[in-house]
Amino acid sequence: MNIRRSREYYLSDIPLEEALGLLDESLSGRPKLILMDSERVGIADSVGRVVYEDVYANHSSPTVNTAAMDGIALNSSLTVGASETSPLDVQIERDFNWVDTGDAMPSAFDAVIMAEDVTQLDEEHATIRSPATPYQHVRRIAEDIASPELLLKKGSRIRILDIPCLAASGNSDVKVSVKPKVAILPTGSELIPIGTEPMPGQVIEFNSVVVSKQVVEWGGDPNVVEPLPDEKDKIASRVLELTDSHDVVVVLAGSSAGSEDFTGEVLDEVGKILLHGVAIRPGHPIVIGFVNHVPVFGLPGYPSSTEITADIFLKRTLDHMIGGVNVRREKVNAVLSRKTVSPMGEDEFIRVTLGYVSNRYIATPASRGASMTLSMSRSDGVALIPSSTEGLEEGSEVSVELVRAKSEIDRTIILSGSDDIALHVLGGVLSEHYPGLRLATSSVGSVGGLIALSKGYAHLAGSHLLDPETGVYNQSAVKRFFPEGGVFLVDFVGRTQGLMVPPRNPMGIRSLASISESECVFINRQRGSGTRLFLDYKLEENGLDWQQVRGYQNEEYTHWAVAASIASGQSDVGLGIKAAADSAGLDFIPLGEEKYQLVVPGILETLDSDIAKLIEVLGSPELRNRIEVIGGYDVTDIGDVIQL
Repeated sequence: MNIRRSREYYLSDIPLEEALGLLDESLSGRPKLILMDSERVGIADSVGRVVYEDVYANHSSPTVNTAAMDGIALNSSLTVGASETSPLDVQIERDFNWVDTGDAMPSAFDAVIMAEDVTQLDEEHATIRSPATPYQHVRRIAEDIASPELLLKKGSRIRILDIPCLAASGNSDVKVSVKPKVAILPTGSELIPIGTEPMPGQVIEFNSVVVSKQVVEWGGDPNVVEPLPDEKDKIASRVLELTDSHDVVVVLAGSSAGSEDFTGEVLDEVGKILLHGVAIRPGHPIVIGFVNHVPVFGLPGYPSSTEITADIFLKRTLDHMIGGVNVRREKVNAVLSRKTVSPMGEDEFIRVTLGYVSNRYIATPASRGASMTLSMSRSDGVALIPSSTEGLEEGSEVSVELVRAKSEIDRTIILSGSDDIALHVLGGVLSEHYPGLRLATSSVGSVGGLIALSKGYAHLAGSHLLDPETGVYNQSAVKRFFPEGGVFLVDFVGRTQGLMVPPRNPMGIRSLASISESECVFINRQRGSGTRLFLDYKLEENGLDWQQVRGYQNEEYTHWAVAASIASGQSDVGLGIKAAADSAGLDFIPLGEEKYQLVVPGILETLDSDIAKLIEVLGSPELRNRIEVIGGYDVTDIGDVIQL
């Protein structure tokens, strides 16, 4: 193996448009080596393939005039004047012939009268009582397809709906581009297979599954090969081997500038680097090059970075190779529900959830970060923050490329507010009762939920805000955000709030006072959450100062994130609900009961039908039973309506 001495190669910040231009220019400069050959496939196997050359009709459809109904074929001129009061008697063969749907029309006849409009007198005679017009119930020759009509243009992707016209026009097979063979090479000494329990420092390898499915969708033939550890010589040797037998090679991870990131160095040594680093988020450290004229992609290892960079660069390359049109997903314009900051100079792709609220689409940014897999799964689309800005203000209009069907988004109920696993149970039961109806939650805390609802960014809010003066939940806060009324409350669940501690409570915590007296590390909820307000209320009730709580300013956004922090040993204690403690195997010290309610705008009797269905489901036995099974919830009042 001839490997040149490596040199230092640093990540650059090429603007996205410049990077795409470089890629296009490089691919176009290698037409004989990049553009795929063609093959003929039967139309039954052609769906999803890209047409290599224009496809024309071999013959017309129909090839002759045919009957479109069961009945009698005759000459329309014969029927002039026929009516109920002046019926016309006709004789078989002389005046008419019986025909079935699809039969060729006798040459002397130009119309069909349906069998139900004909009175048969005997085997040879019939009576008609209305006239026929020329070509009535007749499919005329070439009515559907006129040979040699153009059916499919070069570069179009064959759909299921294209099969009928191909078959009807006499095309039994079609010339398509050969699928590019794409080798997918995962790298990383820390990688373990899906289904394996990870030890500290180990990472489950699933990016290859994602990229292979992307390649299939884009018309390629993926081949996932055995992962390699972070050893440069092994990676270099394997890349050279793969370029001998594949049309594209994708190396997963190792594209950054860390001490064990070798993809850039390997490409520089065994081939030629086109670019290393693009001014985008996520996906900045992507590396693209050529080895023996074969495109090689080094995709960043974080899941969101992998998916985004493959969608931008790998898809474009495969489209070029098979001559396909680069068709993007459907887009909608939406209003951004909260301010989103982004560094100037980088195009940032943010994942959003969408819902149709008050005759407009609302885009709520999901958790950001290249490693956030749950936000990828729950997202409905991707919005772009241009490199020329430092972010977008709340209320800005953004264009969102959809990753979920628009029909599903249009039937999505957005519930913004406090997080709770019982909400996901509610969403499941709702979809069972009303297929196609979806509940999407945005965990922004109780105050954040009321703010979103007051601005028209959500259909409902979830809240458990205690008024310390009255001891009543939510009503004071709701009146503060909706001084003119127009909303009502619906009871959801009662919850037990308390301290979550590791099993067997190794630090002997018994109360909030014991937290302030010990060296334990506390994990808190974010400002504006009902749990944070409950904690502050309890601290004041016990005469304690928040500054006495070590870790008070350490924040998480959900009960389950707090529980995970304690279970992993990152924290010693946190406040949350019993259901979260039980799910993580933690001990629980109850501090009090609270009421979680849904805040609903409008009048109960005139609610939007989908919201009304959700409130109806709150009273279902299935929902009560499934929430009770979790533990730590009181569903006695679930579904009760409280008018303010």
